[in-house]
Amino acid sequence: MDTFDDPLLVTAAGYQELEREYLELTANGRRRLSERVRDARLDGGIAENPALFELLEEQLQLESRIASLSAKLAAAQIATPPADGRAGVGSAVRVRHRESGDVAEYELVGTIESGLGQRRVSIGAPVGRALLGHLPGALVEVTTPRGQLALEVIGVRHASFIDEAA
Repeated sequence: MDTFDDPLLVTAAGYQELEREYLELTANGRRRLSERVRDARLDGGIAENPALFELLEEQLQLESRIASLSAKLAAAQIATPPADGRAGVGSAVRVRHRESGDVAEYELVGTIESGLGQRRVSIGAPVGRALLGHLPGALVEVTTPRGQLALEVIGVRHASFIDEAA
């Protein structure tokens, strides 16, 4: 878990996404929700109006999300992939699964950016943590919740996106 003293490593795209969500919620989300709360108050107080209670709960959740994003943005540090060709946050790592021979490419991202459907692997996840710092040619053993995984790193490049045909 990150603390306020530890930098929260993110890719440039990840930082922009956090910032975009923060700005959207503070600029538009608050305004829209405030209007809905104001309209609901016209129908009576919380005791007579369960919809108002739900909107106030939604407002608490919105403010909680805004506070969380604000803290993440304050702690975020845009990671620069290593210049020596090693895998790092923001690198695309092409691997061969030693058992099946299947090839996959993953972008290593900060802990708040992962999404396997997007071929993004967090450096906090077992596979991401295991690939971090390796050069092409490295053989990597990973313990995952599904068991042992043997990978061969066959390529590392800086990635702003991952090719869908990987």
